Amino acid sequence: MDDDQQHDYEQELLLQLNVVEAKLTDLKARWPAHSVQGKMVAELEDLEEERDRLRGLLH
Repeated sequence: MDDDQQHDYEQELLLQLNVVEAKLTDLKARWPAHSVQGKMVAELEDLEEERDRLRGLLH
């Protein structure tokens, strides 16, 4: 992979990371104080895993 391709790849990963982090922020803003639905917990876990995966690819 040449420098331009590497740069494009990193930019795409950063964009994906920003989208995931925005989704996490939105989910946490909607998080109820009590009685959290299972699907919200699963969504949180999925988003956190994807965030961590993207961060790992960037470092």
